[in-house]
Amino acid sequence: MSETFKEFKEHSVAEFFRKNKHMLGYSGKIRSMTTIVHELVTNSLDACEEALILPEVKVEIEKLGTDHYRVAVEDNGPGIPPEFVPKVFGKMLAGSKMHRHIQSRGQQGIGAAGVLLFSQITTGKPLKVITSLGDGKIYEMKVKMDVEKNEGKIVEMKVKKGNWRGTRVEGEFKEVSYNRGEYGPYEYLRRISIATPHAKIILKDPYGEVIFDRVIDEIPTKPKELKPHPYGLTVDELLYIARKTKAKKVSSMLTSELSRVSSKKVKELERHILRDLILKNFKGSIFFDRVVNLYLNYNVKGLVKKFKEYLSEEEVEYVKSLINSLPESLEELKDFVLKYLIMDYLLKKLNKEEIEKIKNHFKKSPDKFIEWAEKNYLSATTISEMNKKIKKLVRDPEEFLEEIKKKKLISDEEIKKLEEKVKKLLNKEPRALTWEEAELIVRCLQNMEFKAPPTSGLRPIGAENIEKSLKELLKPDFVKAITRNPKTYRGGIPFIVEVGLAYGGEAGRQGDEGRKMEIMRFANHVPLLYDASACGITRAVKSINWKRYGIKEDAPITVFVNLVSTFIPYTSAGKQAIACGEHENEEIYNEIRHALMICARELEKYLSRIRKEMEEEKKRKYVMKYAKIFAEALANILNKPVEEIEEKVIKLLEKS
Repeated sequence: MSETFKEFKEHSVAEFFRKNKHMLGYSGKIRSMTTIVHELVTNSLDACEEALILPEVKVEIEKLGTDHYRVAVEDNGPGIPPEFVPKVFGKMLAGSKMHRHIQSRGQQGIGAAGVLLFSQITTGKPLKVITSLGDGKIYEMKVKMDVEKNEGKIVEMKVKKGNWRGTRVEGEFKEVSYNRGEYGPYEYLRRISIATPHAKIILKDPYGEVIFDRVIDEIPTKPKELKPHPYGLTVDELLYIARKTKAKKVSSMLTSELSRVSSKKVKELERHILRDLILKNFKGSIFFDRVVNLYLNYNVKGLVKKFKEYLSEEEVEYVKSLINSLPESLEELKDFVLKYLIMDYLLKKLNKEEIEKIKNHFKKSPDKFIEWAEKNYLSATTISEMNKKIKKLVRDPEEFLEEIKKKKLISDEEIKKLEEKVKKLLNKEPRALTWEEAELIVRCLQNMEFKAPPTSGLRPIGAENIEKSLKELLKPDFVKAITRNPKTYRGGIPFIVEVGLAYGGEAGRQGDEGRKMEIMRFANHVPLLYDASACGITRAVKSINWKRYGIKEDAPITVFVNLVSTFIPYTSAGKQAIACGEHENEEIYNEIRHALMICARELEKYLSRIRKEMEEEKKRKYVMKYAKIFAEALANILNKPVEEIEEKVIKLLEKS
């Protein structure tokens, strides 16, 4: 046996995270403390909301020594059945959310187990879990993790009688630190109280006790679980669904397991699959080019020929190979056609001198060329119109069939055979689906028209509640919040953007030179305290020209942004920054910007009114200063008492 393989060993998920704890947020003393509080508090809030209980969460932080603390989080939730405690706290990647398309604060089933793991590797001690379902029994357990097996073990357990209901988790931690700075648990709880206006949060720390009281007494509506949408579907996911479904046929699986797929849509899918199978049947034949011209709405070879002088030889050959690989290469071909449509637009718009200056950019790959063109020449409307054209790159199946029959390239008998093949595929037992068949179905589904996914799986905070929270916490002079209408990104993932602006009072971040703009970032109501510079939310806020709205850089302003989705596109496993920008998940980025601009316009009106009132007050004081002198002069002329004239002058000035 090779020497290398003598050291070969399998590792559990827990072992991986024990060596890579920074990936879970345990990367610095303050951040580690914040991560502990975050994981336990979000679990408590989720549990209460699932059970339709108004949350009351107590957080206790006690210093035991240098970088050594005891942390306890207690809630009034439904409690945890004792048999699930070792799974909740002792097993990585175990939970009730990861396999469901539903909005939630946590998803992977790592958080609570990560807290136990961190306690264990820094102090060697177990977590103490006290829980009750409100059935008269209170369970006190000490839980440890078997890292090699990725399993939780109860090392001690007591059962006593009592009428309490909820869960309390206590643990000791080293390599942590605590203060009330802007990256610690205090700031985290302060922010989560804004995003969870129905929760009461009590913090007892070495500095005293703080209560973040609830501002509304209504429990939010529970989000509903969503089915995957065809536009967000991958081949692997479809095969996973096929292995798990109870449906007996592929057709019934599509209608029962996917969102927006009806029996009528399955009939439409049959025609799309038929169109692709016909094209595949001509592959390698002398008629393939003619059939491709009927299959596509654009003469792609004609476009390549038209722009050949601007393109590299490699690109020309590569696009030809993509055409010969249709229908499998359709998605990649779309990128090149979009590039050529933009080139056509620029060649018509620009003069010869301008084209000569930029022609080297035409040799770039589609993604880099499109990014360059969007940045320098294309408006959002223009690129949107071009993307719509690209969606229609392939001809409608009925039109394709009609044309191919008209050209006598295929017989009715051949079409019937292929139709039977399509029916056989859709009547197939789902578990028997091959990768190639699933690929064909997914490709055709994504070339069809579907309604956007339902948004019943999303639960925004609500503009009114955001305003109430900001008013309660910051006591601002002005506040405005907006909850945008639901949209989708990456083809079919629903999301909602919520934005709030608070100005004056205690809004803004306190610095050495006074209060400055403060950005509060949230994802599914959870505060994001770290990695601000890498976050798309920060970029969206900073992309706004605030001066245009009369807002200075050193204005006492708090910007609140909450992204709500069934799938948050985090930049990393640390889940502290959102991946969105001008060229990545741009739908999210643009929604944030639009919402901010709407709120900024309202703030601009308020500031304009305040400035006008201040100017009028200044003017009034200036005029009043000379009212007495004017009254004395007028009294001498009219031979009347000064007081009488002064009173009338003041009344006259106040009316003007």
